[in-house]
Amino acid sequence: MNHQTNNLFFQNIFRKVALLLIPTLLFTFCEEKENTEQTNLLLLAAVSNQTTAPSTVCQTNADGTVETTMPVIKKGTFALCRPASGAVRHYRIEGLKIIGGHTAVSIYVGLPENYATEVSRNSTLSPGQFGMNFYSGSGVGGFVPGYAYANYGAAETSIKNLTSNGNSTAPTAPAVAGTSLINFIDQEVDLCFDLTVASPPRFTVWVTGKNTANCKTRTNLTTGNALLNETTWTAGDPALATGFSFIGLSASSGISFTKVVTSTQLAVP
Repeated sequence: MNHQTNNLFFQNIFRKVALLLIPTLLFTFCEEKENTEQTNLLLLAAVSNQTTAPSTVCQTNADGTVETTMPVIKKGTFALCRPASGAVRHYRIEGLKIIGGHTAVSIYVGLPENYATEVSRNSTLSPGQFGMNFYSGSGVGGFVPGYAYANYGAAETSIKNLTSNGNSTAPTAPAVAGTSLINFIDQEVDLCFDLTVASPPRFTVWVTGKNTANCKTRTNLTTGNALLNETTWTAGDPALATGFSFIGLSASSGISFTKVVTSTQLAVP
């Protein structure tokens, strides 16, 4: 076999091998490309789920109330779910318990939509804005008992204590006669309140188990069994601001609650 014949022979062999290898290479390339694309899609989905997963979950009930629940308790400010129409006039927080020292839960009303600032028991309010605060106390610089209070507008004189537990470091306004400690530290509590459209608004608070009240059965809620029925605030306070409601959590641990329920219907018209 001469040199030219050898060349033709090897060229033929090379062509046959190449024809056999090309489909394999193409298959491998396509398979790797598909795997890469699938991996990218999975990563994209994971990122998407992470960024769009709701921090709160809304549920509308047959009676028109709306529930806000949180899959995971974490520090931050979260919008409360709203009924489809009408302003929220009644709020209920169920199963509230705070065991962390220097830890607080706050419900704020009348804030702008998409409010991003951290709301806390020390937040400064504008005229017409309302805050309901639960503070677990602290051992820093001497023991501070837990207490609950509400504030309306920016004036410190508008603060109303809901506890009479001898907490000298609580807001300076006097505790309302007849109130007692809302024990959300040693046990879970259900608390609910009305906020009317009056100027200033009427603020009426009930706690399940106090004065025969049951927040889950609104038909038994009256001004007579309320823990607090505030109608004065300070002179010149405006009506409740039109806006959105938020819950502020000062920590990711030491706080638990089942849900916050909102309604357009007052318990006491």
